[in-house]
Amino acid sequence: MAGAAETVALAVLAVALTSSGMAQQIEQVTPPSSHGEGPHWDCGQNMLFYVDISGQKLNRYDPATKDLKTVHFDGPVSPVVPVLGTLDQLVVGVGADLVLVTVDWGALGTEPHVNQTITLLASVDRDKPDNRFNDGKADRRGRLWIGTMGPEPVVGQVTLGRGSLFRFEAANSSVRGSERMDVQKVLSPVDISNGLAWNDIETLMYYIDTPTGRIDVFDFDPDKGTVSNGRPAFDFRANNVTGSPDGMTMDADGNLWVACFDGSQVIKVDPVAGRLLQQVPIPASRVTSVAFGGRDLSTLYVTTMNKGLSEEQLRAQPAAGSVFAVTGLGTTGQRPGGRKAVVRR
Repeated sequence: MAGAAETVALAVLAVALTSSGMAQQIEQVTPPSSHGEGPHWDCGQNMLFYVDISGQKLNRYDPATKDLKTVHFDGPVSPVVPVLGTLDQLVVGVGADLVLVTVDWGALGTEPHVNQTITLLASVDRDKPDNRFNDGKADRRGRLWIGTMGPEPVVGQVTLGRGSLFRFEAANSSVRGSERMDVQKVLSPVDISNGLAWNDIETLMYYIDTPTGRIDVFDFDPDKGTVSNGRPAFDFRANNVTGSPDGMTMDADGNLWVACFDGSQVIKVDPVAGRLLQQVPIPASRVTSVAFGGRDLSTLYVTTMNKGLSEEQLRAQPAAGSVFAVTGLGTTGQRPGGRKAVVRR
C-alpha cells in the first residue's frame, strides 16, 4: 500500500427549494475518482470513508478540514467498514479477500510508502477467481454482510449468477496469531449483490440485487443474524424510476435513500408502502451509493463513478466520480450512524 493526502476545495453545484421550502444544496466535496463507492460515516471521528473500486483506493475525507487521505491497494477495493473501539483499524474487501487494515493516518502524506499492516480475515468464492466483493455493511452486532459479483469487463456487462451475499462474524479464537472470521453464505446465486439497510430495530433487512430492478425486504433475526421470507418492497420499473438500484441507506424516519446507477439521481422511498417520495438530481449519471453523515447526520453523502463514460459524457459531467454532499433534505440518518465491525471476541 501507499498513502497520499490532499486538500479538496468545495464546489456548490446546485441550490434548489424543496416543496417544504427548505434550501436543498448539492456540493462536490472530493475530486473525481474512477469508481467511487461504499460511503461510511464514522460518528466517533466525524470522518467519511469511501472507496475507489477500480482505482484500488481507500479514502478518508474530513469535512472539517476538507482533507482527503488515500491508501492504495493491489486489487479492487470494496467495501470499507471501521472497526469498533479503534481509530486506526478498518475491515476492507480487496478482490474476494476480507482484510483487517491498520492505518497510521498521521503518517499519510506525500511519501509513497508508509507503514501499514494487513491481516487476512477471510476469503470467499475461491472457485470463481474473477469474482470480487461489492457492497457491504455491518449490523448492530458488528457482523459484516458483504456480497460478491462476477467479472465486469465492460461497465454494465457483468457475468450474471456468479455472486452471493455472505455474513462474516468474529471467530472465538485466532489462527496462527491472525484474526479470522466465521463465514456463512446467506443468499446465492445473485447477480450483483448491492445495497443493504436495516430498519431501526433490525427486524427487517433491505437488500438490492441490481439486475432485478427492485429492493427486496427480508425478516431479520438480530440475535441469530438470519434472514427469511424475502419479498419485493419497491420496484423501479413499476414506479418509472430511471436507472438501476445500487447502494442505499435508511433515514431516521424509516425511509430508504437509494442511488440510481445510470439514473443521475438519488430517490427517497417509503419501503412499507412501496411508494416513491422524492427524487434528488445528482450532476453525474452513474450514482453508486449514499450514506448520511455530518455531526447531526443531516448530510447525505453520495458517491459516483466516471469509469466507462465517453469523452462527450465526461465533458457534460465534469464532476462525475466525485463525492457530493446533499443538505437541506429535512431528515437525518439513523443513530448512531454507520455501524462498525467486530473482528474479535
